[in-house]
Amino acid sequence: MYLGMDGGGTKTDYILLDETGRIAAHVRTETTHYMQIGLDRAVALMRRAIERACQRAGVGLEDIRCAFLGVPGFGENAEAAREIEEKIGSFLDSRFQCGNDVEAGWAGSLACRPGINLVCGTGAIGYGKDPNGLGARSSGWGCFCGDEGSAFWLGKKAIELFAKQSDWRLERTVLYELMKTRLQLKRDFDLIPFVHNELKLERDQVAQLALILFEAARRGDPQAQEAYRQAAYECSLIVQSLLKQLSFPPGVEIPVSYSGGVFKAGDLILTPLRAYLQGSRVVLKQPILSPVVGAALYAWLLGNPGRDYPTDLVARLQEQEAKGALAQPEIVA
Repeated sequence: MYLGMDGGGTKTDYILLDETGRIAAHVRTETTHYMQIGLDRAVALMRRAIERACQRAGVGLEDIRCAFLGVPGFGENAEAAREIEEKIGSFLDSRFQCGNDVEAGWAGSLACRPGINLVCGTGAIGYGKDPNGLGARSSGWGCFCGDEGSAFWLGKKAIELFAKQSDWRLERTVLYELMKTRLQLKRDFDLIPFVHNELKLERDQVAQLALILFEAARRGDPQAQEAYRQAAYECSLIVQSLLKQLSFPPGVEIPVSYSGGVFKAGDLILTPLRAYLQGSRVVLKQPILSPVVGAALYAWLLGNPGRDYPTDLVARLQEQEAKGALAQPEIVA
């Protein structure tokens, strides 16, 4: 069995893949970002979820040949990374590798092949690998230090635009009325206690406001659409940064794929992103697999050093995803 985990600021998915490429189990927990819920709780959640996945697949922990765990925030604090690996090692022995969750995004979107992946979910980060196996990341500094282009960043934009429209620093648009209606604000200033008392300034809660911004943009709101253009520009900076850090052969197109909820906005972000990247060698590609399936595929490669996965394995995984294999995960508390 091969275990893949894709962590995030809002949820974490886990799957078990058997030797034939069959997805044998899929479970989900809340975020495992140790800076949000604490390191001990994060690892305890991982253990419960992995044990439950094994139960559903009818196997034991000892049957996991290799695991790749995409842990949100991993690598940003060396001491925390060491402690996370030590605690996970207590139940998975040495049959695992931890990485930042952006590596799961790369593994899924490009099926573990050279190229770059953008992840814009609750946070924002980019990761790439070149043909020499060199990996690099860009952005992902967290909501206070960065994460430009993320759902949190767009949610904060919605708050900012509403405040500016409320006191006429900006013209009022569709977004203004949507925010008042969706948040049930009797007075405009009710936004302040709502953000503090209801959202509690939590990044995943603020990120949900990006959905209101998306609705406004879809209705043609120019200010909301401009926010998505700005997000696309921030994403283009991530790509350009990774091109400087990695080495790709001259004259060869460089695939750049994407994952995360922000990209569900479709052309609102992808069209300006293509424009910002025009003239470079990059080509935007739709993701091949979901991040959690990519993490399991990466675990397969790590568990079989020196071998490449079978040519039909990716097609088999794509078929299972298309048939809804990941549609109804068991929620593990």
